Amino acid sequence: MATVFNDTIFAQTAFQQLVEMLTPIRAFATDISSDVNTQGSAVVVPLFGAATTTTFTQSSTVMEQTGGLLSAITVTLDKRKITPVSLTHQQLAESSNAGRWDKWAYQLGKSMGATVLADMWSLLTTANFGSAIITTASANYTKTQLIEARKQLRQAGARGEYSFIGNKDGDLGRLFGMNVYSSDIIPGNTASIVGFACGQEAIAFASRSLGQYLPAEDYIAIEEMVDDESGLSALYTRHYSRASGTYFANMHMLYGYSAAVTGALKLFTTPTT
Repeated sequence: MATVFNDTIFAQTAFQQLVEMLTPIRAFATDISSDVNTQGSAVVVPLFGAATTTTFTQSSTVMEQTGGLLSAITVTLDKRKITPVSLTHQQLAESSNAGRWDKWAYQLGKSMGATVLADMWSLLTTANFGSAIITTASANYTKTQLIEARKQLRQAGARGEYSFIGNKDGDLGRLFGMNVYSSDIIPGNTASIVGFACGQEAIAFASRSLGQYLPAEDYIAIEEMVDDESGLSALYTRHYSRASGTYFANMHMLYGYSAAVTGALKLFTTPTT
């Protein structure tokens, strides 16, 4: 099996799906690094505020004025997830096609990405971010609602890039001064949430690499993957158990998140019955 299976290609295929699933994280304040860390560690996530422009007046200190609001929130890396797949000798014996591990790559990345997002979306409550600014049937959400959401974010003093994330299909790009992301796993919960608009300081997210925490000789393969654009990282491992006659492949991810600035996120809901 080891001679026909390419772990690097498999891991990268799964990782690409994971990164795509986690695209909405770009809407928030992040501290994402491939540096190795351990579960329970604390990461200070910066919240970048507004800068102010003034008139240039010649003086000895004109180039040395203070400015640019910078605050921070501490996020604990307390979320460690693992997505496993396994294959036994019996399964291989019953079907030669059972050894097509590549068929699992998409599901491996999608499951991890969906789990991380669903975990973070648990923050989307009225207790964290206040009552919904707009409540209407999903079919009624149009550009009017996006414009109103942006208006309310500005009035609340939300900083950074504005984004809208909703239960929509496809990537809508940038509309009305907001980056628009889709996510089909936003929790309806008791508030019947269908989407939200936010500034970057609404939620803080951090992630780190787990590194190789078992002896290298215990593995058939180890892949530490990093996305050059976002900085997201994940660990892929594969090993064999003689005791059970089973191959095991796992994707691992370490991260944490926290609600940050209450007024920087505005919920959209549908009417409850």
